[in-house]
Amino acid sequence: MEQPERINRKAFLKRSGVLGLGSLGLGSLAGCGLLFEREKMLCTVAELEAGDPIVREFNWEEVLVTRRAGEVVIFSLVCTHKKCTVAWQPRERQFACPCHEGLYDEEGEVIDGPPPAPLLRFVAEVRGEEIWVKAEEAKRPERQQGG
Repeated sequence: MEQPERINRKAFLKRSGVLGLGSLGLGSLAGCGLLFEREKMLCTVAELEAGDPIVREFNWEEVLVTRRAGEVVIFSLVCTHKKCTVAWQPRERQFACPCHEGLYDEEGEVIDGPPPAPLLRFVAEVRGEEIWVKAEEAKRPERQQGG
């Protein structure tokens, strides 16, 4: 039977230091945005057509995939006020932030509370039967004037 390798304190600290510096380096890269995904497949067209909006993770935050006026739309679920995670409320047809009672309409526009800006929308692409998100902000639809 083979004995496990024994290391002395100096070797242990040296190995631990290398691992610690490596972790610090990866954390720095993530902080600089170098480890962010530029795009990711989130779901299939069939999954989205099955009914409810779909929540997935993209670049360490939750996003909601849905349809608006026949187009695929992907919203960030991060509140623009204090970065809490908002929830879609289907009955009210709005997003609600549990932290400071911010509300957004179904287009992600602020309707009440302290959020300073609408929810971020990501660029969505349908590629065959797959729905992809791109790490780019999508253009917002023009709001109708009056009425």
